[in-house]
Amino acid sequence: LAPSKSTLYVSNLDFSLTNSDLHTLFSTFGKVARVTVLKDRTTRKSRGVAFIQFVSRSDAVTAAKQMDKKILNGRTLSASIAADNGRAAEFIKKRVYKDKSKCYECGENGHLSYECPRNKLG
Repeated sequence: LAPSKSTLYVSNLDFSLTNSDLHTLFSTFGKVARVTVLKDRTTRKSRGVAFIQFVSRSDAVTAAKQMDKKILNGRTLSASIAADNGRAAEFIKKRVYKDKSKCYECGENGHLSYECPRNKLG
């Protein structure tokens, strides 16, 4: 997997879209390895930007062509192959979370992200 070559940068997303929503939307173009919605550090709300990593570079290129300038929930998306900033390796490693009582999907306490009622994929 070459993340810098198979990762899509998508911006101007509706702030209500979750990782699960984007996984469902982009998996129509091929196998999605990872979805990362960028969130504000303090509020944990979406910044309207996401990285979609595909298993195949050709699927990522197809998705970029099909989704760029597409209107979704009233917003015109911008989609392109992500520029390599040299930090790809640190995002491939599995993260270790110290606080296991907080949901990283919605930011609430009491459940984990895989149990989150807002996570449609489960």
